[in-house]
Amino acid sequence: MAKIAGQDDAFFSFRFLSPRPLLSAIQADDEVVLLVDEIDKAEPEFEAFLLEVLSDFQVSVPELGTITAKHIPLVVLTSNNARELSDGLKRRCLHLFIDFPSPHEELEILRLKVPEISERLARAVVTAVQRIRAMELRKPPSVSESLDWARSLVILNAAELDPSLVEATLTMLVKYEKDLERVRGALDKVLADLP
Repeated sequence: MAKIAGQDDAFFSFRFLSPRPLLSAIQADDEVVLLVDEIDKAEPEFEAFLLEVLSDFQVSVPELGTITAKHIPLVVLTSNNARELSDGLKRRCLHLFIDFPSPHEELEILRLKVPEISERLARAVVTAVQRIRAMELRKPPSVSESLDWARSLVILNAAELDPSLVEATLTMLVKYEKDLERVRGALDKVLADLP
């Protein structure tokens, strides 16, 4: 036991460090791309930690010192605007706003990701989702949610969108109670004259 007690520094060494993606990107021998997905859902402390990487291309580990990037990684951050990001982080980034796809693009995505869906149902899903997104909702349905909805409709052997089916599966698409109420109240408009 005395031998271990005298080895405090042994436990604070690179040998006991488990590199996570950020440190791995800094230590990489080759140029890398580091994806930090949905940064707006991370703790503000992580955002502050990330500033060091984006400013100085290094990571400080209190017990070990500073680890400088062998190659400056290309860092890609994504955000869904769940919370406001710090000015310091925003200042270090180039911003690219990616809107929802057009109906044509979303239909292509749906055909690619849910190939078993019928053409008629695919067109109806895209039209309904586009109409729902046009409503004032807390969280409009994402492409991922429209794909999940389409998959569930295929599993249910749906041939078309009827009000009872949409009502029963709407939580695949809309995630907040107030949004659900708003969409349910407008189902006749959402489903009117579908392809």
